[in-house]
Amino acid sequence: MSEISEKVKVRLLGGDPIEPAAAPPLHRPAQAGAGSGPPAPGPKWAPPIFLSDSAEGADLLEATAIVQPLAQLCVTEQVQTPFLAAIAGAPGAGKTFALKRLARAIEALAGSAGALGQVVVAQVDASDGGEAPVALASAAYAALDAEPGGVDYSALLDESTHAGGDPLRAAKAASDRHDEIVRKLEAERAQRDEVEARAARLADTLLLETPGSRVDVFARARRGAIDARLRRFDLAGSDADASYRDLVRDLGGMGPGGRAGVALRSVWAYGAQRRLLFWAIVAFILGAAASFLHGEAALSAIRGVAAQLADWIATHADWLDGAAKILSLLGALALALNIWRAFSFSSLLLRGAQLLDQDVRDRRRDLENRVARLNQRVAALSSETDAAAKRAEAASRRAGGKAASRAPGPDFLDARHAPAAAARAFLAALAERIMQGRTAGAPDRLVFLIDNLDALSAGAAIAWIETAQSVIGAGSIGVLALDPARLVDPLGGPREARRRFDKWLQAVVNLPRRVDLDGERLVASLLSADGQAAPVASIAELGTALVEPLSPAETALLTALAPLAAQSPRGAKRFLNAYRLARCSSAPWPVVALMQAVAFADEDVRTAIHNRLAGGADELDDFAGPEALVKAVKSARAANGGSISIADARAAEAVARRYALSL
Repeated sequence: MSEISEKVKVRLLGGDPIEPAAAPPLHRPAQAGAGSGPPAPGPKWAPPIFLSDSAEGADLLEATAIVQPLAQLCVTEQVQTPFLAAIAGAPGAGKTFALKRLARAIEALAGSAGALGQVVVAQVDASDGGEAPVALASAAYAALDAEPGGVDYSALLDESTHAGGDPLRAAKAASDRHDEIVRKLEAERAQRDEVEARAARLADTLLLETPGSRVDVFARARRGAIDARLRRFDLAGSDADASYRDLVRDLGGMGPGGRAGVALRSVWAYGAQRRLLFWAIVAFILGAAASFLHGEAALSAIRGVAAQLADWIATHADWLDGAAKILSLLGALALALNIWRAFSFSSLLLRGAQLLDQDVRDRRRDLENRVARLNQRVAALSSETDAAAKRAEAASRRAGGKAASRAPGPDFLDARHAPAAAARAFLAALAERIMQGRTAGAPDRLVFLIDNLDALSAGAAIAWIETAQSVIGAGSIGVLALDPARLVDPLGGPREARRRFDKWLQAVVNLPRRVDLDGERLVASLLSADGQAAPVASIAELGTALVEPLSPAETALLTALAPLAAQSPRGAKRFLNAYRLARCSSAPWPVVALMQAVAFADEDVRTAIHNRLAGGADELDDFAGPEALVKAVKSARAANGGSISIADARAAEAVARRYALSL
């Protein structure tokens, strides 16, 4: 099903619902030159004042409330599936907006008390240009692959994807895919190990194998000084540059204390330095001895042994003073030379170590980032490998152990060569697994929200609806957004169009007609400060009116109204579906049942009740009209306590019109 997954194009519909607030008082614009002072600084964000015709913005037509019963229908278990419904309206009535509100309401209701726990919403754009089965299957695949609610549907997708194809070919493809992922995993691991090894020997690489590094440039620029200083310490060897790099590498692995120790040891730890220290000590000792010899104590001691020597020393005392000074100076010079050579040598090494540290720090950061990326890639491939192994094992089980007995079938058995056939097989397998619970992790319900049918030609839209009705399977509900009026003539006139729509759709929700709109309220809502910002939250619990059992009184009344509304088994089902949606309203249920039956009756009945409601009476009492309508009104009045007010009848008629097909 690779073709299906490549055609996943789900339109994203954004925006939060907004509840209109009371209109603020209007003020005359300030005149130029009026002494109102400079305007106050505006806020960092302000609501828009120039409005576009998009799905974003205020819920001016109360679409959230209109689609709420339909959202409850989508998440209740008490729905026979497959089920196809429609949000109907003229162009510009807000069908896309209503579909978006419906999706959010379904997501809010799923998992609440009395509702199904896992309901997946697949949004379909009929105008994308793909075949209807492929578009529906692609949307279902994308919705399930996104793991809604944190649930992993990969096993369900895998089993459903291979439905209709040769199981041996699917098993071989799954095995090949697993082997390919394993090869990628091994390659990524080898690359990660190589990068980690490079990080471990980074100092050696920068010193010995990386021309142009800081330490390499420094060593080449100071080649003469390095050679001379190393030779003074008998460390030059056959290649002074290589010896220097080895010393810098050793120093680079030390901490501050180790480097200070190296600098101190350079004073005495090498032969040339020890010789300088020895001669400095000898000079200091001889100078001290020369100064001591012409002292009184020394002369007295020498005169007792050799009087002539003592006289000579006393006579030449100034010579001895000069010799002592010269010897002390020579000792100081030898010591200074030792310290200077130690400083120049250690500074050369420390400078190289500092440059090496900078190079290592810069390169190590890059290598660590690369290792982190490779570790993430290895972890992802490891998970993918485990999943591929499970898929290969499952595909092998589906093949029934026949892999050893025969080769895979011919190419035409691979459903992927026919996207439409593959899409149908995928949707059929998906429906089977959802309903029978054969695959762990299957959702409780799959809801298709199909938009932009009006962007197709009338013929293409009719074909799309027929295809959707045939491929949306058990466990699924489809909701179409369309304008039925534009399909009447292509379908052969109102009678044939009604027959076809009754066959396709089990429920209809009509958006308000333009003639029913209150322009003053719309403008006031748009001008209100809060009308564009305050979201309208969907009810996050399943309503009881939709699913509660019918009372004996309701059953009796609906049976009495049947001659008016149900001219066929299909019409009876549509009437009951519409009534269950309409009973969610606040109007009295007997009046709602009557007006819903009228909405499903013929034109004469609808005209008679419309004329009666347009009159000036306060109650819906006996009146002349079709016999079925007269009996229906009497039954409804009896169920409603003996009378029906015109106000209740008008409110119920508005509710009933919402759930009856209008052509």
